Amino acid sequence: MSVAFRIKCCLCAKNIPLAGDVIALDGEWQRRYPDMRGTLACDRCVSDYGWNCCTTAEGGFVDGHIAAPEDQVDDGSWSHHLERGTHRALVQAHPRSGLLQGAEVYLRSIAARDTDSEYVDMLRTVIQEWDEQQRR
Repeated sequence: MSVAFRIKCCLCAKNIPLAGDVIALDGEWQRRYPDMRGTLACDRCVSDYGWNCCTTAEGGFVDGHIAAPEDQVDDGSWSHHLERGTHRALVQAHPRSGLLQGAEVYLRSIAARDTDSEYVDMLRTVIQEWDEQQRR
């Protein structure tokens, strides 16, 4: 049985519309916006918070810059998207962010399935780490 959930955008903290895609952001977004909670964002924030350049006037990257994924030209915020997809797909691909952003019950339902797979084992480990953090 599927569990319904809503996730909040890592930038604006509003529920991401179910009809829209979710965008997974990389470490450069986290560096620029250290108050982000997770890495899953809505379309609106990706457009509103985006930037056009990663370099200084001299041509080098700004101090502390985190390189875009290998297959991306590193020229702005669009270079720093990991992937785009449905709520379920991105929460499963980025479970740590999913836990932070509102999909805990959904991820626990997947982890509770009586399957023996590498993914479920990884998810159980992530949830165990989450539980330990919450107890501290």
